[in-house]
Amino acid sequence: MFQPFVDLKERYSSEYVQHERKPVEERFFSSIVGYSDLKRILMKAIVSKESVHILLTGPPATSKTVFLLEMRKELDNSHFVDGTATSGKGMIDFLFDNPKTEYLLIDEVDKINKKDQTVLYNVMETGILAETKSNRTTGSRQQKMKLKIFATGNELERLQDAFRSRFMEFYLSEYSLKEFLEITKRLLYSRYKLSEEIAAAIADVVWNDIKTRDIRDVLQIAKLARNVDDVQDLARTLMKYRPKSKTDEDDE
Repeated sequence: MFQPFVDLKERYSSEYVQHERKPVEERFFSSIVGYSDLKRILMKAIVSKESVHILLTGPPATSKTVFLLEMRKELDNSHFVDGTATSGKGMIDFLFDNPKTEYLLIDEVDKINKKDQTVLYNVMETGILAETKSNRTTGSRQQKMKLKIFATGNELERLQDAFRSRFMEFYLSEYSLKEFLEITKRLLYSRYKLSEEIAAAIADVVWNDIKTRDIRDVLQIAKLARNVDDVQDLARTLMKYRPKSKTDEDDE
């Protein structure tokens, strides 16, 4: 945990930064290569007294998800949501049950349904979390909430216009292989203390063999790999048993 986080506003001041080897945002997002200007903006949004909402877009081989993972690791009172693997009801229930949540981190926000986009839009616009016909009541419920939403997305046409308009939107370009390798090394050492050799092997198979170029696949392999042989075995098995995409089927 970034300590002392309660003093982050003070840490971000120019007087404090002058005495540090690196700016606070570079240490906060230490696993991410480049994006110094975006890191500054994100840090300003994090410490702002106002509710600022940011949406990161771009192709898979960028740091969109890593930004959220770093924030989840460092921020108190944050809640991380995978838009592909959670129900909106679960997310909204969590917010009602945890009204002191300050940061909602949504990976692939375009995957949540329109009803829940509307609920989030309302809290972004008015500061009031409101929902009708919950599973706990037959009427409605609402509460005041000061919430900042940081999200990633790919299929932005699936977002309601009003909901999308509440975000500051930033498009991230795809990493090169060299940059992907560097971020993999930093992230896996920070999370799992894996050696550069193992991290490099994981980056190589995700980029060249599995071909997803997705940092989430890097993290999944890293959880099970303790040497390069493990990495190669995991990659072979994943490729053998992974679900076929439409492109794969067309090639057969």
